[in-house]
Amino acid sequence: MNELVRAGTSLSPTSIRPAHGLGDVKDDWEAAEVWLQAIASRPKKGSPETVATYRFHIAKLRWYCENVGHKTPSDWVMPDVTAFFDFLSALPAWAVCAHDGVRHAKVGEAGYTPFRRQPAASSRSDLQRCIHAMFRAWREVGYVAMNPMGFHGAGTQRKVNPRRAIPLDMYDLVLETMEVEEKRTFEQRQRYVRDRFILIALRELGLRTTEFVKSAMGAFQQLSDPKSRHTYWIMHVAAETAKGQIERKIPVTKDALIALMSYRKAFGLTALPLLGETTPLLLSPRTRSNATTVNGLAIKSMKARRGYVAWRPLTSRHSLYAIVKERLAKTADFLESVGELERRDHLLEASTHWFRHTFAKAALMSGQDLRTVAGWLGHRDIATTLIYTEQQALDLIRAVESVSPNTLAREDQINR
Repeated sequence: MNELVRAGTSLSPTSIRPAHGLGDVKDDWEAAEVWLQAIASRPKKGSPETVATYRFHIAKLRWYCENVGHKTPSDWVMPDVTAFFDFLSALPAWAVCAHDGVRHAKVGEAGYTPFRRQPAASSRSDLQRCIHAMFRAWREVGYVAMNPMGFHGAGTQRKVNPRRAIPLDMYDLVLETMEVEEKRTFEQRQRYVRDRFILIALRELGLRTTEFVKSAMGAFQQLSDPKSRHTYWIMHVAAETAKGQIERKIPVTKDALIALMSYRKAFGLTALPLLGETTPLLLSPRTRSNATTVNGLAIKSMKARRGYVAWRPLTSRHSLYAIVKERLAKTADFLESVGELERRDHLLEASTHWFRHTFAKAALMSGQDLRTVAGWLGHRDIATTLIYTEQQALDLIRAVESVSPNTLAREDQINR
């Protein structure tokens, strides 16, 4: 008979289970960490970004278990799963992380929760797939006797909505709104050039949010073409920051580089990035209070910290999301003032990821090769790139028109 081991937590009655394949774990959260480490070891699916996302999903599950459900996952049955997802679909106000107008509460501070807003349907689906996978792995190694999510399933895959793109005229309007905004202080000027760079880079480089916030200034590098003998600027998206660990180097447009130079100069940096520079790509106009000199001496005054270029780094997706949403909201206010309510609503719905869709759609519609755009975006499967646009439908239209002109319904040929 197998040796019996105890695998319960303080949240549930003590229970005895047969030996399992997770090793010496004292509770479900250590069991979850063993599972995450196994995922991290996978050569193709274990990217740091995937593991970090799963770990945050587990943090939400743990918070729920400790503060709402009061029952550890290994003791769940089907009604517990239903209760959890009912909670997520109608998140109570007290479950949203506290915000003081400047930042959200951090772990260990009063009012902290892992939920910053009501989870969207796609986020709930992501969470469901993660937990289902964990339960399935636990069952395979004998940690639990059954998967309580067996009938719930793994949730639906997130689908890309090709309409989630910002029309180029609205994108230009966002930049124009920023341009005419008053910038009375040096900090306002810094925020303007930084935010302008962010919007241009997101639009013209096709970056994922995580790839943007986790990059350093040194990701911008020079590359010489021996054939043309021209030197170009590229951005190196390293494997550790890219989804699926797909490293790539993408061309940088003139507008993006000029915006980067203005941003860097406003923060006291050289106009162009230095080779191997580790300065975070996204900076706050506020300085680090714990900044020190190269000799380890504390830099006490804000003015001195600015001189030492001791800016706070912004390295979370939430930081980037908040910046983009604030800029879009200001343009939406303008659209409302001129009575363009439909365009206002469209802009208010937009997010950072919409800029990636905008890039993909514009690149394909302008005639860029599908494989080129897929490589630029870091897609393994070209089918994923096609979802971002109506390119497939356009290819069919052009094929039909070349063989049978005037067969298809054209807007300019319809008699109303």
